[in-house]
Amino acid sequence: MKLFTTLSLFCFFVAADAQEKITESEKQMRILSAYHGLDPLPPLATRLCGMPPAGGQDGMPVTFSVQINSASVSAIAFAVETTSGEIITPLCATLRPATEALEKRTVLLIGAFSVDDALPLSVEIVEQLEDVDGNSLVGLRSEKVTLLSAGPSLVLAERFASDTEGLEGECPIETAQAVQLTWEGGVTGAQGAALAEAQRTAISVLLSDGDSVHPLILADDDPDNHVIACLAETSPAVSVSVAAGFFHDPGDDANPETRIDVISRMKE
Repeated sequence: MKLFTTLSLFCFFVAADAQEKITESEKQMRILSAYHGLDPLPPLATRLCGMPPAGGQDGMPVTFSVQINSASVSAIAFAVETTSGEIITPLCATLRPATEALEKRTVLLIGAFSVDDALPLSVEIVEQLEDVDGNSLVGLRSEKVTLLSAGPSLVLAERFASDTEGLEGECPIETAQAVQLTWEGGVTGAQGAALAEAQRTAISVLLSDGDSVHPLILADDDPDNHVIACLAETSPAVSVSVAAGFFHDPGDDANPETRIDVISRMKE
């Protein structure tokens, strides 16, 4: 009887540990944001999906907590519900332009998501979509879509060693660590200007030693939702805060004040 009880307890703890790992995995696979970024999109935007120009379309970047297998991306994997109750399948879906090695987590949906007075209300994965490890993302759903009039907020910050594959040539030689910032949508300066000193000094990075610093430079300044903050300090980055009004989306809406904790991708 004692042996049976001990065995039962062992099985219980093994099952509990397995369930905990499953739960942790489920928490890792989620939609971080759905962003009604631009209405209407320039007709040429559909070329990102390899399609001819199409007018009357909206752009909605959907950002995930995991990197996405590009071969699994398709428009039919997504269902966008609008405030009119209509369920819309996007015209197209693509990881472009955020396709660099450390990116690949934002799928741009292009479709008629705001016909008449309707607005996008939610996004759900309804057909096969996989992360880079082959895990299915079917069933993931976001009940919140950031309004068209809102500016972009941070949804992810990841800390990397400056020599990490994919960061080659991005940061100056004195960089000790790099923090990749992921926004809800693509960001630039005002009216599409390149990121500059105003954006660099709008970012404050809290370090584990208690100091707050500005990045040396902002790298990866291309038209997507990822920006790299290069830091000279060796004390690990803990969180990132950005003052309101400096990072603009393609509709020229400026960011609200935004803050996010940093996830380390380094071997400490």
